[in-house]
Amino acid sequence: MTPLIIVLVVVAVAVVVAAFVIRKKNREADAARAEQLRAQAATQAQSTIAPAQERAAAAEAEADQARAAAARAEAEAEEARLAAQQLEATHEGQVRAADRLDPRVDHEADDYAPQVPGTADHTPTPPSEVNAEPTPTEPTAAQPSPVQRSEDQPPLLPRRTPGANEMPGKPIEQTDSGGGWFTRSSDRDSDKS
Repeated sequence: MTPLIIVLVVVAVAVVVAAFVIRKKNREADAARAEQLRAQAATQAQSTIAPAQERAAAAEAEADQARAAAARAEAEAEEARLAAQQLEATHEGQVRAADRLDPRVDHEADDYAPQVPGTADHTPTPPSEVNAEPTPTEPTAAQPSPVQRSEDQPPLLPRRTPGANEMPGKPIEQTDSGGGWFTRSSDRDSDKS
């Protein structure tokens, strides 16, 4: 063998041994780093996880108490609703008995309904709303005031009430050349001439 080949083989073996040693040291360093991270995580877990679990358990206990209180309040509300319905039924029975005695009330009619609170509006109008005049509103930019009109708009006409164009009753039948609504004899005479 030539000395060149021997040197190349020795260098190759040295490179392989060096790579193996470096790889072994890297594995040991990675294992040590992993142990350090595990120890750090365990320390943090002792200081953070336990209090977080305690807070979660306390919040769950409060939620259970709130659910129980809500269930009690719902049961009380249902009981109050039933009591109110019973009182309303008793009152309605009293009103029906009074209506049976009153000769002015036809309690046997198909559309009879006793006038008890809650079935019709029995509340009086507050004095502040009796004969109250509506408050004027200020015109805004979107609502032009009646004085401000553009030249190309037709004049504003008063609003007609529903049925204003309808005349009561039937029209007068035409008996001769005249007749009809609002026809005077003088109108008929002027039409003939």
